[in-house]
Amino acid sequence: MTATRSKAYYAAIDLGSNSFHMLVVRVVAGGVQVVSKIKRKVRLAAGLGPNGELDDDAKQRALACLKIFADRVQDIDSRHIRAVGTATLRKVRHDQDFIAACEAALGHPIDIISGDEEAATIYQGIAHTTSFQQPMLIIDIGGASTELVQGQGFRADTLNSLDMGCVTWYTQFFKPDQGAITASNTEAAIKAAQHCCEVVANQYSQVQDSIVLGASGTFKALQEIAHAQEMPYQFERAWLEQVLAQCVACGGHDSLKIPGLKAARKPVFVSGLCILLGVMRGLGLQQVQPTSGALREGVIYALLSQQQQSVEQSDVQQRTLDTIAATYHLDTEQAIRVHQLAHRFYQQLRSEWVFPAHAEQLLRAVAYTHELGLSLAYKQASAHATYMLQHLDMPGFNQAQRQQLVELIAATAGIIDDDNDANPHPQMAMRHLERVARLAIVLCQRRTNDSVAAHDLKARGEHLYLQAPTDFLQRNPFLLSLLEAEQEQLNAPEQLTFAPLS
Repeated sequence: MTATRSKAYYAAIDLGSNSFHMLVVRVVAGGVQVVSKIKRKVRLAAGLGPNGELDDDAKQRALACLKIFADRVQDIDSRHIRAVGTATLRKVRHDQDFIAACEAALGHPIDIISGDEEAATIYQGIAHTTSFQQPMLIIDIGGASTELVQGQGFRADTLNSLDMGCVTWYTQFFKPDQGAITASNTEAAIKAAQHCCEVVANQYSQVQDSIVLGASGTFKALQEIAHAQEMPYQFERAWLEQVLAQCVACGGHDSLKIPGLKAARKPVFVSGLCILLGVMRGLGLQQVQPTSGALREGVIYALLSQQQQSVEQSDVQQRTLDTIAATYHLDTEQAIRVHQLAHRFYQQLRSEWVFPAHAEQLLRAVAYTHELGLSLAYKQASAHATYMLQHLDMPGFNQAQRQQLVELIAATAGIIDDDNDANPHPQMAMRHLERVARLAIVLCQRRTNDSVAAHDLKARGEHLYLQAPTDFLQRNPFLLSLLEAEQEQLNAPEQLTFAPLS
């Protein structure tokens, strides 16, 4: 008797030129929850010979990995599975015996997609997991190809798949030197990548107005290095050049020691970095930031759409907040009350106070998540929330935005819990946002729409003046007591004065 396969899960299998990946998810509360990830460094492109044939070792690595994948997905409905092959499999698709062996090992058909389809799918994976409203330029450095995609929202406008990747670039520029890393071979690798990019550069208009995002292992490695070196996650070209200089100083791949660079990423890190610098030179880019979405996420969202499980929403952050609220049974009516009042205060103060970038999005996120910790316990609820927000999957929020949200939630301590350890943020713009968020949360603590009045908030320096409707404070002694407590915890030059509207 054949076991019934589950329709609750979806699997995307990405057979890349460097690594094979599997992503298994399910839909929870309107969002995508990752159930498992499997990654194997197959390094398929390393087995490509000059005649375009794969050597036996590379084939055996691929088949061994596919048998593992097959075992993992055997209980998932076959209509919920899609396996895609990229650059190296495109080059060896003439080897029908090998492709048939791969499909037999996996127990599922493999779609060997074109370079343009790969680029388009990568774009969709990123569009569904980020929240940028401006045009995006995506750089995805694979093992044997690099995809460049420009678009906006869910629409990809310009697609190119270039014949260069971190594995093939290593083979071409570093393997002949027995893995040595020199100023000469790194510059040759960069110039070759730059030339590949310049051939299509005129297709990419107004790149300076686009946010530049990088997907793939090269960018994950750079993110880990930036974290170890306490550098921002927005990588400046000058910093990337410095990292390359550090690699050259190490002398070779075997002796590569860069703080934050993991051993598993060392073999193709330098070649990937050279490709990135070549692309940046070719397109005149000065900075790039990493993103988490890529090909397999694009495959997943396409599968969901085919099964009428579309989670496409132009506001990805709002989708994430809705999912968190539904998953943890948060009070969305209270979140909306806090958000509306915080937005009102922000609009009243924005001409007088400096605020961080994306202040309105951050205030909305605070409104939706400030009670997240209550799902664990009342005691130290704000601390629980900060921990949860540091570890939850949060599509639409980049690392910097997530960190800002964590800091803002930590600053709400003492309002909804028994924690009195809220420390003012040292940066003025963030501190202003903290004060707005705290006041909005305080004034919504009766948790009814009728109790939220049309307050006015003004600033004179760091002194806030809250004006409430006539008799409102006298009729709401509980809220008055909270305002008085808020007043007492301020330190000069910060002050808070509240009075009836004149």
